[in-house]
Amino acid sequence: MVAQMVAAAIAVQPSVGTPALDRPSTSPPKSGLAFWHHFFASSPPPPPPSAAAYPSALSFDRSFLFGVATAPAHVEDNLHDAWLPFCNTTELHPNGRPHCHAWRTTPRAAERLRFWSEPEAEIGLAAALNSGVFRMGVDWSRLAPTSPSAFPNASAPVAPACSAFCEAREEAKVAASPGAPPEGCACSGVQDFVALARYREIVGMAKAKGMKVVLTLFHHSLPVWVGEAGGWTNEAVVREFGSFVRDVAAGLGESVDYWLTMNEPMAFALFTYIEGTWPQAFPQSNYLEVVLKALQGDERSVKAAVDNLAGAHNLAYSHIHQVHTLRGWRAPQVGMAARAQILEGKDPWDGPAVMLSREFMDFTITDKIQDRLDFLGLNYYGKEIISGQTIAQPTDVGYSEAGRAIDTEGLYSVLQMFHERYVNKPGATWKRFMVTENGVADATDVLRPAFITEHLAAIAAAVSKGIDVFGYIHWTISDNWEWADGYCPKFGLYSVDRTSPSLTRTARPSATVYADISKSYAVSREQREAAWKVVTAHRGQLRPFCRSEDGKEGLDEPRYNRWFSDNADWRFHEERLAAPHHTPGGIFLQREAAPESRAAAAAPSLPALAVGAAALAGAGFAVARALGRRGGRLSSPRRRGGAVALHIL
Repeated sequence: MVAQMVAAAIAVQPSVGTPALDRPSTSPPKSGLAFWHHFFASSPPPPPPSAAAYPSALSFDRSFLFGVATAPAHVEDNLHDAWLPFCNTTELHPNGRPHCHAWRTTPRAAERLRFWSEPEAEIGLAAALNSGVFRMGVDWSRLAPTSPSAFPNASAPVAPACSAFCEAREEAKVAASPGAPPEGCACSGVQDFVALARYREIVGMAKAKGMKVVLTLFHHSLPVWVGEAGGWTNEAVVREFGSFVRDVAAGLGESVDYWLTMNEPMAFALFTYIEGTWPQAFPQSNYLEVVLKALQGDERSVKAAVDNLAGAHNLAYSHIHQVHTLRGWRAPQVGMAARAQILEGKDPWDGPAVMLSREFMDFTITDKIQDRLDFLGLNYYGKEIISGQTIAQPTDVGYSEAGRAIDTEGLYSVLQMFHERYVNKPGATWKRFMVTENGVADATDVLRPAFITEHLAAIAAAVSKGIDVFGYIHWTISDNWEWADGYCPKFGLYSVDRTSPSLTRTARPSATVYADISKSYAVSREQREAAWKVVTAHRGQLRPFCRSEDGKEGLDEPRYNRWFSDNADWRFHEERLAAPHHTPGGIFLQREAAPESRAAAAAPSLPALAVGAAALAGAGFAVARALGRRGGRLSSPRRRGGAVALHIL
């Protein structure tokens, strides 16, 4: 049976060209065997960049939004979320590692960036960067700290402020829509209306600085009582989240320009319900096995979480639109921030694992919500190189200090991939994209200026091909706490002295670069050249890294290494988009190794071959199942594409 399914998968004929976008393309495979051959053959090298054409100046329309992002768990003080006890514990994770690195060794860790008590600091810096848009979030656990009495297995009492808030909300609703009967208020949504008023005040601060506001409703932080009830695996959570969103929309909606219902929900599902490395987790034993079962619909907890996350977005979308209609406000713009990333196999036999991860991580939820979007946010940081079931870190690739491989052309590719899958098709209900996160961990600020200019080059190229990208949000303003990696990775345009009582911020050179770009809506050729000269001037020098040598975990203190190879040119070159691993179909899944790496490549080990063979059979099974569900239409370029990381930063 498995052999028959593999044969069915081999017979699939993927289309890899994209003539509608006038993009260089490779010829599609002539047969199923030719298609499968690409898992076991190196990609041809990309054409050399044209010196005469590079680098070019870039310009953006004056309506394009440049901005910066924060999130409650990263920056808010006085926040008693699930992450606080998770990081404070001295107990080790079942895998023998600390729950959070660079947390208990960091001064004032729980204060984060004091955004709750001192939001003016970050908002002022955002304005100094000439930001046109400010992304922030509201924290569910802050606004609903205790379990509502109606929730299954709940024993905590309803917050005393609940009834007063319900009365105020219903009075406002009736006043805004005379004659409309008020709905019942069980206060299972927002409980702390004082905190909601504080969020309204913070949103007002950003608006007063001339910035539009992007508001995220769920950013990887569940209330403790939700986690105790099973988190997103419990279908009742969908209703509770809907109530929360409805109340936030009623309280803040008139001031919010763009809504993001969730941030990377598939990443949350991965790290909580598969890898089990985040708070209130359900760890699984085997990533590929779980992914395969989830694609087949046989992994109940993961499938339930994914279905409920998608259902929660769809319900939130409806509630926000209903509230705006009821209040007579302008039509809202509601989206979701999806994880978008290039995933490549280190060796040919890693292709099937990449294929499985791509289908599961990139599209499972987005497919389910594609008719409940006004725009789609994409978070893009780079690529992961996969070896078996682990992250590989070849030395011929440019990396951030968090171990993320830099791939600027990948941003163009994922924009094109999502455009082809969801927009460039009959009946598409939305067409716009916002890059809702893009940034690099770089304490030295050697990489960041070029990282910004070259990713903006990728966006400009996508826009020139007809992809509607209307904004770029950089992550982040100031160095902050980065989930289980703690305070080690430095993503900020501003450094933070955590030994200082005032958490003193200092602008890095990249802050000036980004402020100039945001003000001029342009990137000059000189800016691109100068930024890349900084990179090349530091090749071979020691740099801090916040991931272990095997790439599997973070570190309390950075280690130092030389990971700049002389041939790691990660600038954006449009000519290189013809390289097979940048086709929108994502068919060519093996990275192009440096010549010396190819010459020194050893034969695969038996365990690696076993993993590849198992994944190959599993991929055939999953593809055959998918082919049956989709009526034999899997070859459409809208049903294929990109990939996602196996760890998050």
